[in-house]
Amino acid sequence: MIEDRKQRVLRELEKSHPNDLSIGEVAGRTKLSRTTASTYLKVLVAEGKIDVSRKVGRAVFYKIRGKTERR
Repeated sequence: MIEDRKQRVLRELEKSHPNDLSIGEVAGRTKLSRTTASTYLKVLVAEGKIDVSRKVGRAVFYKIRGKTERR
């Protein structure tokens, strides 16, 4: 069940690439609470699968790691 939630968070970030998502956006798309989404996002950062892409005020945005953008 834990892996399922983590995979849902990762899948949403992959789908949104090349855009980043805030904790609230991830929570809404995965139907998880903001606290739960935040926890899984922190785990994925620690595992090196995603990165914090930017901070705007108190909002933190995340992006999938390792995918290069085409220009």
